Amino acid sequence: MTAWLSLEDALAPVTHGTRMAIGGMTLYRRPVGAAMALARAGIRDLDVLTLTAGIETDLLIGAGCVRVLRSCYTGLEIAGLAPHYTRAARAGTLQVVEETEYTLSLAVQAGAMRVPFLPMLDTLGATGIHRSRPDLKRFACPLTGDSLVAVPALRADVALIHAAAADEDGNCWLPGQLALDPQLPFIATTTIVTAERRVGTAELLSMQGGTRLPAYLVDRIALLPGGSWPTSCHPQRALDLAAVLDYVDAADAPEGLQHWLDAAWARLDSHTPEPSHAG
Repeated sequence: MTAWLSLEDALAPVTHGTRMAIGGMTLYRRPVGAAMALARAGIRDLDVLTLTAGIETDLLIGAGCVRVLRSCYTGLEIAGLAPHYTRAARAGTLQVVEETEYTLSLAVQAGAMRVPFLPMLDTLGATGIHRSRPDLKRFACPLTGDSLVAVPALRADVALIHAAAADEDGNCWLPGQLALDPQLPFIATTTIVTAERRVGTAELLSMQGGTRLPAYLVDRIALLPGGSWPTSCHPQRALDLAAVLDYVDAADAPEGLQHWLDAAWARLDSHTPEPSHAG
């Protein structure tokens, strides 16, 4: 059973220098509200890993919270480039670790399995990724002699995931595109979930797909309606593309990010009920 906390208390394990794995996919079910709270708290030197980085990661970069980013894609899909990431990467103020979906997925799987690496076929040579990733080691398969690549395991201090719903015990519903979310708790010391709504266990089990993140994998949970806004959270909410475009426009002004964050936080705060600490 996982106790329900306030957002501030739930995020307490995220401190300066934390390696944080962020859940969600592109502009779907991203923990944007939690990212805004970390930006407001002035957290610094985060080492972020995420399959695809979106607005939640970009705003953390813009707020000066991120030192290292490890992802196979960073952007806002139909809304274009991630503005703060693009500027920081070009300026060299952000350390970017190049990944592919293949390498990052294997690295997370290896971390979950508690093995030092997992092998993959040596098909990445043509991409030139070895030039920026000397930690990807080629070796000969002991069975076939074929050239393989050892992908080092990844671990994280914290996994941060937004759930569409969760029950009183902390069992979570993650509908639709799961990305790496089911694997992230296995590589993290602490798993933090923000939940769109709290439901009874019977209702959770009746939902399509049922429990995708059981309570025993969740260490801290906070009720945060609208916590993925402006990204979508099916079936409660569609992508708010206008708000994403507003974010992109705001990034062009010197104080634009802060103004956008203040307005977004006020919107989130107006929808967030007081936490219940019962059981």
